[in-house]
Amino acid sequence: MSKQSKSAKPWYKHIWPWVLMAGPIFVVIASVAMFFVAKEHMTDLVSDDYYKDGKHIDIELRRDEEAVKRHIQVQVLVSPDADAAKVFVSGDFDPKAPLNLVLLHPTKKADDQVVALKAASPDNSKMRAEYDAVFKPLPHANHWYVRVEDQAGIWRVEEKWIVSQGNAINLTAMNKLFAPENKASE
Repeated sequence: MSKQSKSAKPWYKHIWPWVLMAGPIFVVIASVAMFFVAKEHMTDLVSDDYYKDGKHIDIELRRDEEAVKRHIQVQVLVSPDADAAKVFVSGDFDPKAPLNLVLLHPTKKADDQVVALKAASPDNSKMRAEYDAVFKPLPHANHWYVRVEDQAGIWRVEEKWIVSQGNAINLTAMNKLFAPENKASE
């Protein structure tokens, strides 16, 4: 045997194979970690069934149009702890009909809440009614979508609530959608 073959070390005792393998190993570990981070913090912005969503748009617009016809206006006062609300509803509606308060997170469907409103006083008049709502504390978000609707699905009012602007939200029917077109521009 020659002196060179006796002094040659096996490959795993050299540093260069390990340095060259470190890059791909790091990439695999980072990829697995990013998969779990993405899975934990994924958003629900993409719909699975566009056709079904498209069919519901017409139904939702009819509910908004009905709220315009009934002159329904709602004021929601959210508690400072964001776990309860006082809801005032006015317009042409049946105050004995059950209503829902819907709180929609802008990106996480798991944080959405639907709360049945409870009449605060038994003598609600036909033109103005007061309701209470208690719900799970809302997670932090810059804004929420707040909706009040009747459980029968006839009407609804909805508004974007920007949390930094206070805890009072005024929901009005979407008049701008159903206003007659301006004929003067023709």
